[in-house]
Amino acid sequence: MIPQGGSEIPVRELTPETKAAGVIAYLPAFLSAVCSMGLIRSGFPAFFFLVPLGFMAYGYNLVSAWFTLVVGIMGNGVCSLGLLLFSDYRIGDLGWDVFYFTTMAMIFTWIMAPPLKGPRFLRIPGAYRFIAGSVMGALSFLAVVYTARHNTGFQTVLKAQAEMLSSLYIASAGTDVVRRSLVEQYVTPEMVMETLGFVALRGGGIVSCVLIFLVSRQVSLVLARIIRRRSAGTSLQWFHTSPLLIWILSFSLVAVLAGRLADLVVLEIIGWNMTVLCALLYLAQGGGILLHFLSHRALPPLMRVALNILMVLLIFSPGINALALGILILLGIAEHWVPFRASKSDGPSSTPGM
Repeated sequence: MIPQGGSEIPVRELTPETKAAGVIAYLPAFLSAVCSMGLIRSGFPAFFFLVPLGFMAYGYNLVSAWFTLVVGIMGNGVCSLGLLLFSDYRIGDLGWDVFYFTTMAMIFTWIMAPPLKGPRFLRIPGAYRFIAGSVMGALSFLAVVYTARHNTGFQTVLKAQAEMLSSLYIASAGTDVVRRSLVEQYVTPEMVMETLGFVALRGGGIVSCVLIFLVSRQVSLVLARIIRRRSAGTSLQWFHTSPLLIWILSFSLVAVLAGRLADLVVLEIIGWNMTVLCALLYLAQGGGILLHFLSHRALPPLMRVALNILMVLLIFSPGINALALGILILLGIAEHWVPFRASKSDGPSSTPGM
């Protein structure tokens, strides 16, 4: 019997070995914590600073993953304090650094290694943990941006990122003199920062967190399979959204349109964020359909690792990723009417009232 609405679907299968996890892998935990602290301060590789935490959850056990989190938070605090005392690090930078690392690491560990006991809201299905965690991550980041908007160091970092994006876009214009001139005129760092803020408030922040968590999860899974020869398994192939979600999506789109027409920015922002959340859940359902078909193919372990790597590369491929993700979202929506997974064919229509 497949649970409806994703009511019992975790991100990872809890094997008997995982459930009985009471032994902490101290050395790997310390090494992973140090690796995470190093990555967060390494420039572009900082994008992967959550991977060591996911590796401990998949490669070892839940207790080791949470122990790694505690060591990482404490170690990051000590490193930040050392930079404050022995460099030109500022107290404002210290607070932002510690808050961001702690928040994102705690959220990701909760997603990857949910507690086996405790309040039910902490043990919600995996796809919903991804969504809830991404919302919390986006709110945390927006809070950091709002509180640190007058901090000189923080503004310098944001401006540097905007200048980099602007230069990359200008370079993409190639040797076309006219196009390059227009791009240089309109694609300025200030315009990039304004656009990023506009998009972040309208679901972009949530999507960014989902991207960070998803890539970190896939890389962690690949490393666990290669280094530890362990497969955490996946139950996303059985994930189904609630039948009511199609109506929430409809009302969200109406809210976006009404906010635009009535010039109600708050309503428009709420509508966009709800639309993005619905799209992400349908993306999970579409991914579940894809995994369902793949699970019925006899693929060798090397091929499964290659598929995970391909998924990460696909996410970073402009144009292709948007098309592929759009197809998966539409596939997830279509399952309300078309039983792609045979086990749903005996149940009622997913659309309320049909």
